[in-house]
Amino acid sequence: METKRRLRGFARRLFLSVVIITSSVALGNQSNSQSEQPILYELKIEGKNIERLILQSGNQKQTFENPGKSIMLEPGTYEISQLQLKSGLIYYPSGNDTSPGPIQAGPGEPAVLKAGGPLEQRIKLERKNQILEMDYRLIGGAGEWYRNDRRYPPIFSVYKSDKEITSGKFQFG
Repeated sequence: METKRRLRGFARRLFLSVVIITSSVALGNQSNSQSEQPILYELKIEGKNIERLILQSGNQKQTFENPGKSIMLEPGTYEISQLQLKSGLIYYPSGNDTSPGPIQAGPGEPAVLKAGGPLEQRIKLERKNQILEMDYRLIGGAGEWYRNDRRYPPIFSVYKSDKEITSGKFQFG
């Protein structure tokens, strides 16, 4: 009888030890997996109607569909590779426009991206002898230019008072 009681006591202590060891191993693995997850920082988006935002950091690109008012990024410096609006207009960075510039994601205040809608229409007129050149641009919140990749050129009409003098389509290029 005494031997059975001692064996039960030993079995309980052994079982309790196994439970404690198993729990500590599981908790240790959980804390290791949590420490491996990168810290993310907020990027606030102040533009509207953004359908797709592609950011590039080094050789890696990240695509965000319908990003909303903010997204989370790993620490680093990002450039806009492409920004597409819900209307189909697209911004591709080029050397001849004002770009939103690099985005720094990191500790401190959230980074802010001012791009997208509302858009402003700008027409630049220049007379060259008998030709009137018109340069039409859609400008976003950071001064970025949007293109119509559908290749449907915008149309225009010129009025004198309430009489239409001429109308036409802008040519790309």
